[in-house]
Order: sequence, then C-alpha cells, then structure tokens
Amino acid sequence: MKYHPGLLRLARYSFAPNSLKYCGPERQSQMRAYVQAKTSDRGLGEMLEQFDTLYKYLAMIAYENNIRDPFDTRVVEAYWLGNGLLAKTKYKPLAVALTDGLELPKKLTPRQLATTLSKLDEAVAHHTFHVLNIFRRTGHLSIAHTLLTMDSCRISWGRIVGSGQWAVGSKNNEYFVEVKPLVYRQGVLELGKKIIKSVKSIGLEPKIGEWVSVHWGCVCEVLSARQLGNLEYYTKLSIMLANRYNAP
Repeated sequence: MKYHPGLLRLARYSFAPNSLKYCGPERQSQMRAYVQAKTSDRGLGEMLEQFDTLYKYLAMIAYENNIRDPFDTRVVEAYWLGNGLLAKTKYKPLAVALTDGLELPKKLTPRQLATTLSKLDEAVAHHTFHVLNIFRRTGHLSIAHTLLTMDSCRISWGRIVGSGQWAVGSKNNEYFVEVKPLVYRQGVLELGKKIIKSVKSIGLEPKIGEWVSVHWGCVCEVLSARQLGNLEYYTKLSIMLANRYNAP
C-alpha cells in the first residue's frame, strides 16, 4: 500500500485514545511511530480496522456515498469533523449501524433504545453524536468525571495562543489553545466560556493563531474555515439532540 492520506489522518485522531488504552489494538508504540513519522502503509490500515466502532461508522459512511475505501480522507473527515457525506447517513443507515453493527439492543434498555432511535430523523454519523448520545446512553451519567470524559472524547477546536515544550527531553510539543469546554448547566449540556487549555502535539507544529482540532488532549490537524464551521455545526447539533431527548 502506498502512502495513504486518509489512513494518516485517521491515525492522528485515533492515536490519543489508543495511547490511553481506551480503544483499538494493544499496539500503541507502532501507532505512535506512524503518527510521528507522518507515514502510512498496510500495517497501519490493519491496526485501524481493529477500532471496531470507528470502522463500522466509516464503512457505513463510505457505502452510503458509493465510496469504495472506508479510509478515504473524505470519509475520515465526515466522521470526525463533518461534511456533505453525512447527509446520506440519516435515519435508516444510522439505525442499521446502531442496532445491527453496534448491537445497541443488547446494551440499552428498551426505553433507552427507543429514546436513541427517536433522534435519528435529525442525527448523522458524526463522532460527537456518538459521544454525547450513544456513549452517554450506554450507562454514563452527567456527573463531573463523565462530563470531563465526554469533553475529552468529543473533537473540540481551539485557536493556538502559545507553545512550549511538553517536558524536559520530550519530543512532544506543548501548545496552549483557547477552547470552549463542554459544561453541564441547569440540567443541559452546552459549550461554556472560553478557557486556555494545554495540549500536546506529535508530528505536527501548528502556528500561533491557527485553529486546530483536539482529541483527548492531542492536536489532530490544522482546520480550514470550512472544517471549523462544519465541526461547530455538527457539535451543536449533537448537543441539541442530547438535551432534547435526555431521558434517564
């Protein structure tokens, strides 16, 4: 397999939770090496196929848009940031992915399942929808720890306002980003006031003033105005659905 931009892009978003051993195969050092070297090959593709939930979403997005490769960079962007491909994932495709692919009927109560499926007229196969509406419904409550977990797990965005070194002797760069965190106020989820957050970056050196996406405290990529707008739109949609159908 030649260099594959979609694979490397996907690895940048998947690396951080994998390094924390939250998902994916136990091959953290290899994944880190790919991200650090900015390269990809068949071995990276095989590792990313083992991110079971992620791969099922990508395969569905690709299939519904007649794209042969689930790792096509357009598909990867659709899932993590959002783009026009998500228009074809509404209701039936997403319902099949959730009930058959992710086997939600085995993980949720009938009431929880009905609540989740009731969102699908407006929902799309976006990562933040999964984090705030599926991850949350499979046993997670809006308590402080879980709120922090959801905020770390969703793809957030921020403007680079400073940089430094992560630690003495470290090859990771430290950046300071201005972000709006996820907060829980008066019974609803929303984006809070801007704060400065420290994040790390591996194999990527964004400039002061640039906007970046962040996953589990790691910089994923520099965002264009279009990508930034899409990410904000689908994030707010996901928050709205989580609040509208917030059944216990």
